[in-house]
Amino acid sequence: MKRLITILLCLTHTWLSLGQTMTIRIAEHSYQIDDSLGIVISFVDSLEVYNNLDNYQEVIIALNQREYTFDSIPTALSYSESYAITNTTNQLSLYLTRLPLISIMSSDTIVDEPKIPARISYADEDQVFTSNIGIELRGGNSLYYPKKTFDLEFWKDDTGIETRDVQFGNMRSDDDWILDALYNEPLRLRSYIANTLWLDIHTPTYAVQEPNAKSGADVSYVELFVNGRYTGIYNLSEQIDRKQLQLKTYNGSIRGELYKGVSWGASTFGSLPTLQSEAQEWGGYEIKYPNEVDTSNWELLYDFTDYIINSSDTEFSNTVWERFVKENYIDYFIFLNMLRATDNTGKNIYLAKYNTNTPYFYIPWDLDGSFGLRWDGANDNVTNSILTNGFMDRVIALNPGNYRQTIAQRWSDYRTTILDTKTLLNRVISIHNMLSSNLLYARESLAHPEYISNDENLPYILTWIEQRLTYLDEYFAMTSSSIETTTDRDIIQLYPNPAREKVFIKRNDNSGIVKIKVFDLLGNILMSQEVLENYFSVESLSQETYVVFVNDYPIRLVIQ
Repeated sequence: MKRLITILLCLTHTWLSLGQTMTIRIAEHSYQIDDSLGIVISFVDSLEVYNNLDNYQEVIIALNQREYTFDSIPTALSYSESYAITNTTNQLSLYLTRLPLISIMSSDTIVDEPKIPARISYADEDQVFTSNIGIELRGGNSLYYPKKTFDLEFWKDDTGIETRDVQFGNMRSDDDWILDALYNEPLRLRSYIANTLWLDIHTPTYAVQEPNAKSGADVSYVELFVNGRYTGIYNLSEQIDRKQLQLKTYNGSIRGELYKGVSWGASTFGSLPTLQSEAQEWGGYEIKYPNEVDTSNWELLYDFTDYIINSSDTEFSNTVWERFVKENYIDYFIFLNMLRATDNTGKNIYLAKYNTNTPYFYIPWDLDGSFGLRWDGANDNVTNSILTNGFMDRVIALNPGNYRQTIAQRWSDYRTTILDTKTLLNRVISIHNMLSSNLLYARESLAHPEYISNDENLPYILTWIEQRLTYLDEYFAMTSSSIETTTDRDIIQLYPNPAREKVFIKRNDNSGIVKIKVFDLLGNILMSQEVLENYFSVESLSQETYVVFVNDYPIRLVIQ
Protein backbone atom coordinates (compact mmCIF):
# COMPACT_ATOMS: atom_id res chain seq x y z
CA MET A 1 0.00 0.00 0.00
CA LYS A 2 2.82 2.40 0.89
CA ARG A 3 4.52 1.78 -2.43
CA LEU A 4 1.26 2.34 -4.33
CA ILE A 5 0.64 5.63 -2.50
CA THR A 6 4.22 6.72 -3.16
CA ILE A 7 3.90 6.01 -6.86
CA LEU A 8 0.56 7.80 -7.13
CA LEU A 9 1.45 10.87 -5.08
CA CYS A 10 5.19 11.34 -5.51
CA LEU A 11 6.21 9.71 -8.76
CA THR A 12 3.01 9.62 -10.78
CA HIS A 13 3.73 8.89 -14.39
CA THR A 14 1.37 9.26 -17.34
CA TRP A 15 1.65 8.07 -20.87
CA LEU A 16 0.74 10.46 -23.64
CA SER A 17 0.70 10.31 -27.43
CA LEU A 18 -0.07 6.62 -27.63
CA GLY A 19 2.58 5.68 -25.10
CA GLN A 20 5.44 7.53 -26.82
CA THR A 21 6.00 10.07 -23.98
CA MET A 22 6.45 9.37 -20.30
CA THR A 23 6.03 12.09 -17.69
CA ILE A 24 7.45 11.44 -14.24
CA ARG A 25 5.97 13.77 -11.64
CA ILE A 26 7.93 14.56 -8.50
CA ALA A 27 6.04 16.08 -5.59
CA GLU A 28 7.09 19.29 -3.89
CA HIS A 29 9.84 18.84 -1.27
CA SER A 30 10.78 15.44 -2.77
CA TYR A 31 13.38 17.20 -4.89
CA GLN A 32 15.78 20.11 -4.38
CA ILE A 33 17.59 22.28 -6.94
CA ASP A 34 20.95 24.04 -6.61
CA ASP A 35 21.05 26.44 -9.53
CA SER A 36 24.61 27.53 -8.70
CA LEU A 37 25.88 23.96 -9.17
CA GLY A 38 23.37 23.19 -11.91
CA ILE A 39 22.06 20.08 -10.15
CA VAL A 40 18.76 18.70 -8.97
CA ILE A 41 18.54 15.84 -6.46
CA SER A 42 15.29 13.95 -6.33
CA PHE A 43 14.14 11.46 -3.75
CA VAL A 44 12.77 8.37 -5.48
CA ASP A 45 10.90 5.38 -4.13
CA SER A 46 10.10 2.27 -6.20
CA LEU A 47 12.72 3.06 -8.81
CA GLU A 48 12.11 -0.33 -10.41
CA VAL A 49 8.94 1.12 -11.98
CA TYR A 50 11.26 2.87 -14.44
CA ASN A 51 13.45 -0.09 -15.36
CA ASN A 52 12.49 -0.14 -19.06
CA LEU A 53 12.26 3.13 -20.97
CA ASP A 54 13.31 1.81 -24.37
CA ASN A 55 9.86 2.25 -25.95
CA TYR A 56 9.52 5.99 -25.26
CA GLN A 57 10.50 8.71 -27.66
CA GLU A 58 10.47 11.33 -24.90
CA VAL A 59 10.79 11.24 -21.11
CA ILE A 60 9.78 14.29 -19.12
CA ILE A 61 10.37 14.88 -15.42
CA ALA A 62 7.98 17.36 -13.84
CA LEU A 63 9.49 19.02 -10.76
CA ASN A 64 6.33 20.48 -9.31
CA GLN A 65 5.40 23.01 -12.06
CA ARG A 66 8.75 22.94 -13.87
CA GLU A 67 9.02 20.38 -16.69
CA TYR A 68 12.36 19.13 -17.95
CA THR A 69 13.10 16.77 -20.82
CA PHE A 70 15.82 14.12 -20.65
CA ASP A 71 18.43 15.08 -23.28
CA SER A 72 19.15 11.41 -23.84
CA ILE A 73 16.55 8.83 -22.96
CA PRO A 74 18.06 6.29 -20.55
CA THR A 75 17.34 2.59 -20.78
CA ALA A 76 16.35 2.70 -17.11
CA LEU A 77 16.62 5.09 -14.19
CA SER A 78 19.41 4.38 -11.73
CA TYR A 79 20.90 5.79 -8.55
CA SER A 80 24.37 5.27 -10.04
CA GLU A 81 23.90 7.61 -13.02
CA SER A 82 23.33 11.32 -13.52
CA TYR A 83 21.11 12.65 -16.31
CA ALA A 84 21.15 15.84 -18.33
CA ILE A 85 17.67 17.41 -18.31
CA THR A 86 16.63 20.61 -20.08
CA ASN A 87 13.73 23.05 -20.16
CA THR A 88 13.26 26.32 -22.03
CA THR A 89 15.57 28.27 -19.72
CA ASN A 90 18.34 26.03 -18.40
CA GLN A 91 19.94 22.62 -18.18
CA LEU A 92 20.48 20.64 -14.99
CA SER A 93 22.18 17.42 -13.97
CA LEU A 94 19.62 15.13 -12.33
CA TYR A 95 20.70 12.81 -9.50
CA LEU A 96 18.33 10.30 -7.93
CA THR A 97 18.74 9.49 -4.26
CA ARG A 98 17.43 6.85 -1.91
CA LEU A 99 18.38 9.00 1.11
CA PRO A 100 16.00 11.42 2.82
CA LEU A 101 16.18 14.99 1.50
CA ILE A 102 16.31 17.98 3.85
CA SER A 103 16.10 21.64 2.87
CA ILE A 104 16.62 24.51 5.33
CA MET A 105 15.77 28.13 4.46
CA SER A 106 16.67 31.05 6.70
CA SER A 107 16.68 34.81 6.08
CA ASP A 108 19.30 35.34 8.81
CA THR A 109 22.90 34.17 9.03
CA ILE A 110 23.23 30.90 10.95
CA VAL A 111 25.59 31.44 13.88
CA ASP A 112 27.04 29.60 16.88
CA GLU A 113 24.30 30.59 19.33
CA PRO A 114 21.64 31.69 19.53
CA LYS A 115 19.31 29.60 17.42
CA ILE A 116 17.73 31.66 14.66
CA PRO A 117 14.32 30.96 13.07
CA ALA A 118 14.22 28.96 9.83
CA ARG A 119 12.01 26.65 7.80
CA ILE A 120 12.77 23.02 7.10
CA SER A 121 11.35 20.52 4.63
CA TYR A 122 11.93 16.79 4.91
CA ALA A 123 11.09 13.95 2.52
CA ASP A 124 11.62 10.21 2.73
CA GLU A 125 9.64 7.15 1.67
CA ASP A 126 7.32 7.41 4.69
CA GLN A 127 6.73 11.11 5.20
CA VAL A 128 6.99 14.57 3.67
CA PHE A 129 6.59 17.57 5.95
CA THR A 130 7.63 21.15 6.65
CA SER A 131 8.18 22.86 9.98
CA ASN A 132 9.49 25.91 11.75
CA ILE A 133 12.84 25.31 13.42
CA GLY A 134 15.53 27.09 15.37
CA ILE A 135 19.00 26.44 13.98
CA GLU A 136 22.54 27.18 15.13
CA LEU A 137 26.05 26.01 14.34
CA ARG A 138 27.47 23.22 16.47
CA GLY A 139 30.99 22.11 17.28
CA GLY A 140 34.42 23.36 18.28
CA ASN A 141 37.11 23.12 15.61
CA SER A 142 34.43 22.10 13.12
CA LEU A 143 33.02 25.64 13.25
CA TYR A 144 35.87 26.63 10.94
CA TYR A 145 35.26 23.92 8.34
CA PRO A 146 33.62 24.89 5.03
CA LYS A 147 30.89 22.32 5.69
CA LYS A 148 29.03 23.15 8.90
CA THR A 149 27.39 20.98 11.54
CA PHE A 150 24.00 22.19 12.78
CA ASP A 151 21.85 21.89 15.89
CA LEU A 152 18.10 21.91 15.19
CA GLU A 153 15.14 22.51 17.45
CA PHE A 154 11.67 22.00 16.00
CA TRP A 155 9.19 24.77 16.78
CA LYS A 156 5.41 25.06 16.60
CA ASP A 157 5.71 28.58 15.14
CA ASP A 158 8.46 31.02 14.21
CA THR A 159 8.82 32.35 17.76
CA GLY A 160 10.22 29.18 19.30
CA ILE A 161 8.16 29.64 22.45
CA GLU A 162 6.78 26.10 22.08
CA THR A 163 8.67 23.17 20.61
CA ARG A 164 7.29 20.18 18.73
CA ASP A 165 8.46 16.58 18.55
CA VAL A 166 9.17 14.91 15.21
CA GLN A 167 10.30 11.39 14.37
CA PHE A 168 12.53 10.10 11.60
CA GLY A 169 12.40 6.40 10.79
CA ASN A 170 12.93 4.23 13.86
CA MET A 171 14.66 6.96 15.81
CA ARG A 172 13.07 8.64 18.79
CA SER A 173 10.36 11.31 18.68
CA ASP A 174 11.92 14.57 19.86
CA ASP A 175 12.30 18.27 19.18
CA ASP A 176 16.12 18.36 19.29
CA TRP A 177 18.30 16.97 16.47
CA ILE A 178 21.84 17.22 15.09
CA LEU A 179 22.98 17.41 11.46
CA ASP A 180 26.59 16.18 11.58
CA ALA A 181 28.65 17.36 8.59
CA LEU A 182 31.23 14.51 8.64
CA TYR A 183 33.62 16.94 6.96
CA ASN A 184 36.94 15.79 8.42
CA GLU A 185 36.35 12.10 7.62
CA PRO A 186 37.25 11.22 4.01
CA LEU A 187 35.03 8.13 3.76
CA ARG A 188 32.03 9.75 5.49
CA LEU A 189 31.36 6.46 7.29
CA ARG A 190 33.40 6.23 10.49
CA SER A 191 30.94 8.17 12.64
CA TYR A 192 27.95 6.27 11.21
CA ILE A 193 29.55 2.88 11.78
CA ALA A 194 30.87 3.79 15.24
CA ASN A 195 27.52 5.07 16.52
CA THR A 196 25.56 2.10 15.20
CA LEU A 197 28.23 -0.34 16.42
CA TRP A 198 27.99 1.01 19.96
CA LEU A 199 24.21 0.51 19.93
CA ASP A 200 24.77 -3.08 18.79
CA ILE A 201 27.37 -3.70 21.49
CA HIS A 202 25.73 -2.16 24.53
CA THR A 203 22.25 -2.09 26.02
CA PRO A 204 21.52 -0.09 29.20
CA THR A 205 21.58 -2.37 32.21
CA TYR A 206 18.34 -0.78 33.43
CA ALA A 207 16.51 -1.50 30.14
CA VAL A 208 13.96 -3.68 31.96
CA GLN A 209 12.83 -0.63 33.95
CA GLU A 210 13.22 1.73 30.97
CA PRO A 211 12.56 -0.12 27.68
CA ASN A 212 12.84 3.12 25.67
CA ALA A 213 16.34 3.87 26.94
CA LYS A 214 19.19 3.83 24.43
CA SER A 215 22.88 3.53 25.22
CA GLY A 216 23.84 6.21 22.69
CA ALA A 217 22.72 8.21 19.68
CA ASP A 218 21.23 6.58 16.61
CA VAL A 219 22.04 8.14 13.24
CA SER A 220 20.71 8.15 9.67
CA TYR A 221 22.24 9.43 6.43
CA VAL A 222 20.49 12.37 4.73
CA GLU A 223 21.28 14.86 1.96
CA LEU A 224 21.07 18.54 2.85
CA PHE A 225 20.37 21.85 1.10
CA VAL A 226 20.79 25.15 2.97
CA ASN A 227 19.29 28.29 1.43
CA GLY A 228 19.21 26.67 -1.98
CA ARG A 229 22.81 25.40 -1.86
CA TYR A 230 23.61 21.71 -1.79
CA THR A 231 25.88 21.00 1.19
CA GLY A 232 26.31 17.23 0.89
CA ILE A 233 25.66 14.12 2.97
CA TYR A 234 25.10 14.35 6.72
CA ASN A 235 24.32 12.17 9.69
CA LEU A 236 20.94 13.09 11.11
CA SER A 237 21.58 12.26 14.75
CA GLU A 238 19.69 11.93 17.99
CA GLN A 239 20.93 13.89 20.99
CA ILE A 240 22.57 12.41 24.08
CA ASP A 241 20.36 13.74 26.86
CA ARG A 242 18.19 12.71 29.78
CA LYS A 243 15.38 11.62 27.47
CA GLN A 244 17.64 9.44 25.30
CA LEU A 245 19.01 7.64 28.35
CA GLN A 246 15.70 7.75 30.25
CA LEU A 247 17.39 9.04 33.40
CA LYS A 248 15.23 9.71 36.42
CA THR A 249 14.03 13.31 36.53
CA TYR A 250 14.91 15.95 39.09
CA ASN A 251 12.15 16.16 41.73
CA GLY A 252 13.67 18.63 44.16
CA SER A 253 16.51 16.21 44.70
CA ILE A 254 19.10 14.98 42.19
CA ARG A 255 18.29 11.52 40.90
CA GLY A 256 19.52 11.03 37.32
CA GLU A 257 22.82 12.73 36.44
CA LEU A 258 24.46 13.54 33.09
CA TYR A 259 27.84 15.19 32.54
CA LYS A 260 29.51 15.91 29.20
CA GLY A 261 33.29 15.64 28.89
CA VAL A 262 34.52 18.60 26.84
CA SER A 263 38.22 18.78 27.81
CA TRP A 264 40.86 16.95 29.83
CA GLY A 265 41.20 16.90 33.61
CA ALA A 266 38.83 15.29 36.08
CA SER A 267 37.05 13.79 33.06
CA THR A 268 40.05 11.50 32.53
CA PHE A 269 40.57 11.05 36.30
CA GLY A 270 43.94 12.70 36.02
CA SER A 271 43.24 15.49 38.51
CA LEU A 272 40.78 16.61 41.17
CA PRO A 273 40.24 20.38 40.79
CA THR A 274 38.87 22.48 43.62
CA LEU A 275 35.11 22.16 43.95
CA GLN A 276 33.11 25.05 42.46
CA SER A 277 29.52 24.31 43.30
CA GLU A 278 27.80 27.01 41.24
CA ALA A 279 29.88 26.73 38.04
CA GLN A 280 28.51 25.12 34.87
CA GLU A 281 31.92 23.64 34.03
CA TRP A 282 34.32 21.74 36.28
CA GLY A 283 37.35 19.57 35.60
CA GLY A 284 36.63 19.19 31.88
CA TYR A 285 32.90 18.50 32.38
CA GLU A 286 29.72 20.39 31.60
CA ILE A 287 26.53 19.65 33.54
CA LYS A 288 23.85 18.49 31.10
CA TYR A 289 21.33 17.23 33.66
CA PRO A 290 20.02 18.48 36.02
CA ASN A 291 20.39 21.84 34.25
CA GLU A 292 21.05 25.22 35.80
CA VAL A 293 17.33 25.86 36.29
CA ASP A 294 17.32 23.02 38.81
CA THR A 295 20.79 22.94 40.34
CA SER A 296 24.49 23.27 39.53
CA ASN A 297 25.67 20.87 42.20
CA TRP A 298 29.03 19.22 41.49
CA GLU A 299 29.39 17.45 44.84
CA LEU A 300 28.21 14.03 43.64
CA LEU A 301 30.62 13.98 40.69
CA TYR A 302 33.42 15.39 42.83
CA ASP A 303 32.89 12.60 45.35
CA PHE A 304 32.97 9.95 42.63
CA THR A 305 36.12 11.41 41.05
CA ASP A 306 37.80 11.63 44.45
CA TYR A 307 36.91 7.98 45.06
CA ILE A 308 38.37 6.84 41.70
CA ILE A 309 41.61 8.78 42.19
CA ASN A 310 42.23 8.63 45.93
CA SER A 311 40.52 5.56 47.43
CA SER A 312 42.81 2.86 48.76
CA ASP A 313 43.55 -0.13 46.59
CA THR A 314 41.52 -2.32 48.92
CA GLU A 315 38.49 -0.05 48.90
CA PHE A 316 38.66 0.39 45.14
CA SER A 317 38.96 -3.35 44.49
CA ASN A 318 36.07 -4.18 46.80
CA THR A 319 33.59 -1.47 45.82
CA VAL A 320 34.31 -0.05 42.34
CA TRP A 321 31.57 -2.11 40.65
CA GLU A 322 29.11 -0.74 43.17
CA ARG A 323 30.06 2.77 41.98
CA PHE A 324 30.35 2.10 38.23
CA VAL A 325 28.43 -0.34 35.99
CA LYS A 326 30.83 -3.20 35.26
CA GLU A 327 29.00 -4.33 32.12
CA ASN A 328 29.14 -0.79 30.71
CA TYR A 329 32.81 -0.39 31.62
CA ILE A 330 33.75 -3.62 29.83
CA ASP A 331 31.76 -2.81 26.70
CA TYR A 332 33.08 0.74 26.58
CA PHE A 333 36.70 -0.33 27.07
CA ILE A 334 36.36 -2.82 24.21
CA PHE A 335 34.54 -0.28 22.01
CA LEU A 336 37.03 2.51 22.75
CA ASN A 337 39.98 0.32 21.90
CA MET A 338 38.43 -1.36 18.90
CA LEU A 339 37.97 2.09 17.36
CA ARG A 340 41.08 3.50 19.02
CA ALA A 341 39.07 6.70 19.43
CA THR A 342 41.84 8.82 20.96
CA ASP A 343 39.59 11.73 21.99
CA ASN A 344 37.07 9.51 23.73
CA THR A 345 38.88 8.66 26.96
CA GLY A 346 37.48 11.74 28.69
CA LYS A 347 36.89 14.64 26.33
CA ASN A 348 34.28 13.14 23.99
CA ILE A 349 32.41 11.11 26.55
CA TYR A 350 29.33 11.38 28.73
CA LEU A 351 29.22 10.16 32.31
CA ALA A 352 25.71 9.37 33.55
CA LYS A 353 23.75 7.89 36.41
CA TYR A 354 20.26 6.45 36.01
CA ASN A 355 18.96 7.08 39.53
CA THR A 356 20.01 7.76 43.09
CA ASN A 357 22.24 4.98 44.50
CA THR A 358 22.77 3.42 41.05
CA PRO A 359 26.27 3.24 39.47
CA TYR A 360 27.66 5.63 36.87
CA PHE A 361 28.16 4.59 33.26
CA TYR A 362 29.71 5.87 29.99
CA ILE A 363 28.16 7.04 26.71
CA PRO A 364 30.35 7.91 23.68
CA TRP A 365 29.84 10.84 21.32
CA ASP A 366 31.70 12.61 18.47
CA LEU A 367 33.20 9.45 16.99
CA ASP A 368 34.67 10.61 13.67
CA GLY A 369 38.25 10.43 14.98
CA SER A 370 38.36 6.64 14.98
CA PHE A 371 39.40 3.56 12.99
CA GLY A 372 42.89 4.93 12.29
CA LEU A 373 41.91 8.58 11.90
CA ARG A 374 42.63 11.60 14.09
CA TRP A 375 40.07 14.29 14.96
CA ASP A 376 41.45 16.56 12.21
CA GLY A 377 41.09 13.95 9.45
CA ALA A 378 44.75 12.91 9.31
CA ASN A 379 45.63 9.22 9.30
CA ASP A 380 46.74 7.86 12.67
CA ASN A 381 48.15 4.51 11.64
CA VAL A 382 48.70 3.10 15.13
CA THR A 383 47.25 -0.32 15.91
CA ASN A 384 49.43 -1.61 18.75
CA SER A 385 48.53 0.39 21.84
CA ILE A 386 45.76 0.49 24.43
CA LEU A 387 43.78 3.64 25.25
CA THR A 388 43.00 4.27 28.91
CA ASN A 389 42.31 7.01 31.42
CA GLY A 390 43.11 7.21 35.14
CA PHE A 391 40.04 5.16 36.04
CA MET A 392 40.89 2.43 33.56
CA ASP A 393 44.50 2.33 34.73
CA ARG A 394 43.38 1.43 38.24
CA VAL A 395 41.00 -1.24 37.00
CA ILE A 396 43.71 -2.82 34.84
CA ALA A 397 46.24 -2.76 37.65
CA LEU A 398 44.00 -3.97 40.50
CA ASN A 399 41.75 -6.42 38.62
CA PRO A 400 38.64 -5.85 40.78
CA GLY A 401 36.06 -8.62 40.67
CA ASN A 402 38.25 -10.71 38.38
CA TYR A 403 37.83 -8.06 35.70
CA ARG A 404 40.57 -9.42 33.45
CA GLN A 405 38.92 -12.79 32.96
CA THR A 406 35.51 -11.20 32.35
CA ILE A 407 36.70 -8.75 29.72
CA ALA A 408 38.81 -11.37 27.97
CA GLN A 409 35.77 -13.62 27.72
CA ARG A 410 33.60 -10.73 26.48
CA TRP A 411 36.15 -9.95 23.79
CA SER A 412 36.20 -13.60 22.76
CA ASP A 413 32.38 -13.60 22.52
CA TYR A 414 32.30 -10.44 20.38
CA ARG A 415 34.97 -11.82 18.06
CA THR A 416 32.53 -14.53 17.01
CA THR A 417 29.66 -12.10 16.48
CA ILE A 418 29.72 -8.29 16.18
CA LEU A 419 33.51 -8.01 15.97
CA ASP A 420 34.12 -11.02 13.77
CA THR A 421 36.72 -9.86 11.23
CA LYS A 422 34.64 -10.58 8.15
CA THR A 423 31.48 -9.12 9.73
CA LEU A 424 33.19 -5.86 10.69
CA LEU A 425 34.97 -5.49 7.34
CA ASN A 426 31.73 -6.15 5.47
CA ARG A 427 30.05 -3.47 7.59
CA VAL A 428 32.55 -0.94 6.28
CA ILE A 429 32.50 -2.22 2.71
CA SER A 430 28.70 -2.21 2.43
CA ILE A 431 28.41 1.42 3.61
CA HIS A 432 31.27 2.48 1.32
CA ASN A 433 29.70 0.71 -1.64
CA MET A 434 26.35 2.37 -0.95
CA LEU A 435 27.92 5.83 -0.82
CA SER A 436 30.05 5.18 -3.89
CA SER A 437 27.51 3.47 -6.14
CA ASN A 438 24.86 6.07 -5.33
CA LEU A 439 27.27 8.85 -6.41
CA LEU A 440 27.31 10.42 -2.96
CA TYR A 441 31.10 10.82 -3.01
CA ALA A 442 30.76 12.46 -6.42
CA ARG A 443 28.16 14.88 -5.07
CA GLU A 444 30.38 15.69 -2.07
CA SER A 445 33.05 16.78 -4.55
CA LEU A 446 30.53 19.00 -6.35
CA ALA A 447 29.47 20.69 -3.12
CA HIS A 448 33.03 20.88 -1.75
CA PRO A 449 35.64 20.99 -4.54
CA GLU A 450 38.43 20.58 -1.98
CA TYR A 451 37.03 17.14 -1.10
CA ILE A 452 38.80 14.24 -2.78
CA SER A 453 37.60 10.67 -2.37
CA ASN A 454 40.96 8.92 -2.48
CA ASP A 455 40.91 5.32 -3.71
CA GLU A 456 43.42 4.46 -0.97
CA ASN A 457 41.05 5.43 1.85
CA LEU A 458 39.07 2.17 1.79
CA PRO A 459 42.08 -0.21 1.72
CA TYR A 460 43.63 1.84 4.53
CA ILE A 461 40.72 1.44 6.95
CA LEU A 462 40.25 -2.24 6.09
CA THR A 463 43.94 -2.99 6.67
CA TRP A 464 43.87 -0.93 9.86
CA ILE A 465 40.90 -2.89 11.23
CA GLU A 466 42.51 -6.25 10.49
CA GLN A 467 45.76 -5.22 12.19
CA ARG A 468 43.88 -3.73 15.14
CA LEU A 469 41.87 -6.91 15.66
CA THR A 470 45.06 -8.97 15.58
CA TYR A 471 46.69 -6.77 18.21
CA LEU A 472 43.63 -6.79 20.47
CA ASP A 473 43.41 -10.58 20.19
CA GLU A 474 46.95 -10.72 21.58
CA TYR A 475 46.24 -8.12 24.25
CA PHE A 476 43.13 -9.84 25.61
CA ALA A 477 44.83 -13.24 25.39
CA MET A 478 47.54 -11.83 27.65
CA THR A 479 44.83 -10.42 29.90
CA SER A 480 43.09 -13.77 30.19
CA SER A 481 46.35 -15.55 31.04
CA SER A 482 46.97 -13.23 33.99
CA ILE A 483 44.36 -14.58 36.39
CA GLU A 484 45.35 -14.35 40.02
CA THR A 485 45.10 -17.41 42.22
CA THR A 486 45.15 -17.61 45.99
CA THR A 487 48.17 -19.91 45.87
CA ASP A 488 50.16 -17.46 43.76
CA ARG A 489 49.23 -14.56 46.02
CA ASP A 490 50.49 -16.45 49.03
CA ILE A 491 53.84 -17.48 47.60
CA ILE A 492 55.00 -14.49 45.47
CA GLN A 493 55.58 -10.90 46.56
CA LEU A 494 57.59 -7.93 45.25
CA TYR A 495 59.25 -5.52 47.67
CA PRO A 496 59.77 -2.68 48.23
CA ASN A 497 56.60 -1.54 46.49
CA PRO A 498 56.75 1.36 45.63
CA ALA A 499 60.33 0.88 44.47
CA ARG A 500 63.18 2.97 43.05
CA GLU A 501 66.26 1.00 41.98
CA LYS A 502 65.88 -2.68 42.81
CA VAL A 503 62.89 -4.92 43.33
CA PHE A 504 63.23 -8.10 45.37
CA ILE A 505 61.17 -11.23 44.80
CA LYS A 506 59.89 -13.14 47.81
CA ARG A 507 58.87 -16.75 47.16
CA ASN A 508 58.23 -19.78 49.33
CA ASP A 509 60.28 -21.77 46.85
CA ASN A 510 63.50 -19.84 46.10
CA SER A 511 64.94 -22.45 43.74
CA GLY A 512 65.07 -22.18 39.97
CA ILE A 513 65.04 -19.36 37.43
CA VAL A 514 62.36 -16.66 37.67
CA LYS A 515 60.94 -15.25 34.43
CA ILE A 516 60.15 -11.53 34.66
CA LYS A 517 58.05 -9.50 32.22
CA VAL A 518 57.20 -5.83 32.86
CA PHE A 519 54.27 -4.15 31.07
CA ASP A 520 53.06 -0.59 31.21
CA LEU A 521 49.33 0.00 31.64
CA LEU A 522 48.88 0.34 27.89
CA GLY A 523 49.94 -3.28 27.40
CA ASN A 524 53.42 -2.51 26.02
CA ILE A 525 56.15 -4.88 27.17
CA LEU A 526 59.13 -2.94 28.54
CA MET A 527 61.29 -5.67 30.03
CA SER A 528 61.64 -9.43 29.66
CA GLN A 529 64.38 -11.36 31.39
CA GLU A 530 65.28 -14.44 33.41
CA VAL A 531 66.38 -13.75 36.98
CA LEU A 532 68.85 -16.07 38.69
CA GLU A 533 68.94 -14.10 41.91
CA ASN A 534 65.89 -12.86 43.80
CA TYR A 535 65.98 -9.27 42.57
CA PHE A 536 65.97 -7.25 39.34
CA SER A 537 66.78 -3.65 38.46
CA VAL A 538 64.11 -1.07 37.66
CA GLU A 539 66.43 1.92 37.21
CA SER A 540 65.45 2.22 33.55
CA LEU A 541 61.75 2.60 34.37
CA SER A 542 60.11 6.00 34.81
CA GLN A 543 57.96 6.95 37.80
CA GLU A 544 54.73 5.19 36.85
CA THR A 545 52.62 2.15 37.64
CA TYR A 546 53.42 -1.18 35.94
CA VAL A 547 52.24 -4.76 35.85
CA VAL A 548 55.04 -7.26 36.51
CA PHE A 549 54.55 -10.90 35.56
CA VAL A 550 56.56 -13.21 37.80
CA ASN A 551 56.37 -16.64 36.23
CA ASP A 552 53.10 -15.53 34.57
CA TYR A 553 51.64 -14.23 37.85
CA PRO A 554 50.78 -10.47 37.66
CA ILE A 555 51.68 -8.03 40.42
CA ARG A 556 51.09 -4.25 40.40
CA LEU A 557 54.35 -2.35 40.88
CA VAL A 558 54.77 1.39 41.47
CA ILE A 559 58.07 3.11 40.65
CA GLN A 560 58.78 6.30 42.59
